[in-house]
Amino acid sequence: MKGGNSSGTGAAMAVKLPLADELAAIFARASELLLTDETVSKALELITAAAGMAVPGAAGAGVTLIDADGRKHTANASNPLVELADARQYDLGQGPCLQAWASGEPVLVTDATQDPRWPEWARAAAELGLRSSVSAPLLAGESALGAVKLYARAENSFDHTTVRLLELFAAQATIFLINVQARGSARTLSEDLRDALAHREIIAVAKGILMARYGLDEDTAMQDLLMESRRARKSLRDVSAELVSSTQLPR
Repeated sequence: MKGGNSSGTGAAMAVKLPLADELAAIFARASELLLTDETVSKALELITAAAGMAVPGAAGAGVTLIDADGRKHTANASNPLVELADARQYDLGQGPCLQAWASGEPVLVTDATQDPRWPEWARAAAELGLRSSVSAPLLAGESALGAVKLYARAENSFDHTTVRLLELFAAQATIFLINVQARGSARTLSEDLRDALAHREIIAVAKGILMARYGLDEDTAMQDLLMESRRARKSLRDVSAELVSSTQLPR
């Protein structure tokens, strides 16, 4: 991204990264929940609201968690529009939020109607009146627990500055969630997410097989696995394990 003076950009171009103490203050409020009987749902609500308010032009924000079987769940959404946009991704098995989780990298969509990566999701997003999105993975080591995402109605609402901002939120949110899990307060983040971390390796191996066999890039290989999981009505873990077990190494 060259500078911030290009025409046609949205209000988010002017967004400045929050100072360290400002970001710390936001998550200090969330951390206070650890000392109360509040649930993880309440904490995620606070995180989602903070992310949405930090970016002008955002139509909504949300947090997606994904378990060991590839089941997607919008753990919190700032409004029903976010839940609808997420549901379209889950139903289709494609989209920026899922890509952020699968790749472990942030994903920026400046205009869904012009983005060729997920054509079915792009049409679904347009039907909802959404044109832009940015998603950042909730990274725990080399694995992703899900993703934080923002949606907007106008094209070019987000840029790489927004991506960096959301990465900061995602990093702090992941630390917070892991701490909550360690204290035994997050039932929804216990066994399922530990299983997810344990089975990330088999998914990575399956992606590698598809990349080598068909000359695919990593993103396309992951999309193929997600689509096969949906078609076969099997978990992503099971589809990956079957592919790996069916691949015979030369002797």
